Amino acid sequence: MNRLPNPSIDPMTFAQKIAEEHNKTLRELFKHKINGSFLIKIKSMVCARMGSELFNLYPISFDNREVITGTGETLEYDICRMIVGTHRHHSIFLSQEELYAKQKDTQYQEQLVGEVIEKIRLRIWGSKYFRKQQLLLGDEFLYFPVPYELFALCIRSLSLAAGYEGLWPNIISNALASLTLMENNMLSHAYPLCRGMIEQYLKALILRKHPKSINDYTLFCSFEIEQSCCSQEYPDAFIELFNKRILPSSTSKNAYLHFGWLDQIADYNTKAPYRYSIYGVLEYLMMHATDDQYEELCHIKRLYQMCHGYAHGSTVNVKYPLLQYFEISMMLYYVVTRVFADIHRETNTDLLDEEKSLLDMLDRDFSILNKQYQNRSTNNFELYYRIFPKLPPNT
Repeated sequence: MNRLPNPSIDPMTFAQKIAEEHNKTLRELFKHKINGSFLIKIKSMVCARMGSELFNLYPISFDNREVITGTGETLEYDICRMIVGTHRHHSIFLSQEELYAKQKDTQYQEQLVGEVIEKIRLRIWGSKYFRKQQLLLGDEFLYFPVPYELFALCIRSLSLAAGYEGLWPNIISNALASLTLMENNMLSHAYPLCRGMIEQYLKALILRKHPKSINDYTLFCSFEIEQSCCSQEYPDAFIELFNKRILPSSTSKNAYLHFGWLDQIADYNTKAPYRYSIYGVLEYLMMHATDDQYEELCHIKRLYQMCHGYAHGSTVNVKYPLLQYFEISMMLYYVVTRVFADIHRETNTDLLDEEKSLLDMLDRDFSILNKQYQNRSTNNFELYYRIFPKLPPNT
């Protein structure tokens, strides 16, 4: 416990002693995640570079509510978590020798300092909302650049979409829920949410293409609510439409309940091979996509299919959480960045400079993540966990 300084002690000496104690504690807190000397060096460089700006981003107050609730700012701890997350992002699949060399490289140190400062300046949309301690110990993936930036983009999206009626807010809420599970190393449980997010996104894309079908979609949503939450029986109005369905060979009322609104899209009825299903929607969108859109939809389709095992409970424990970090990050990136652009377009708002910077850094960091994902292998995953051993689960 730190005591008040003795009047005979030089204030500068006392302040230095406090700083040394803080650094000692930080080394201990992060000893399993990063080299302690490297951590303190980068933290010192970040603080020196930012100076008094830090106190605008981490306002220090003596509010009793913060003392009682434990919601006060933890400047050094938060910065160290950003350093660890950003450094891990750049260290994936490196050998021990490559990692040592990287940490000694002054050019890399400057790069790391710059990227951590980027994250600090984003914290009003980012780490301001994070837990101070994980529910299940492990990699703090939410502090890795891509998830961190996606979280910030989600928070900004919800602000832009406040009061907006449509699928966009629901999609972003699902994305945020997935990131919150990632934050606490409940990665397997994020997949069903990502699966639902992708389904909502694909429906939103086809409705954007055919806005006159929104009323039909809303009608079928009301049928679904009544059937699942109220009477457990299919509404009479639904049965009447089902009996007049375009594809009589499809006899599943449940499938029609979710996708019967597609009957009102004439173009869909003549082209979609999976008719009343999310795959029908996906294939229809791919038929009408540009080359870039087609490639992206192919990625989404592959990732969506990977969610099935998690959604149905057959996949629970995974040997390499880093693989889940890759997959969840990719699903969220493809959806959240596009939804953010659509929200701007539909609300007729221009991108702020901060938003442009956020999108630029997200594209930069996702490019690194995507290359790492392409290089995934059992040997590389084993290498990563030899250098950064898993922490034991602890609640």
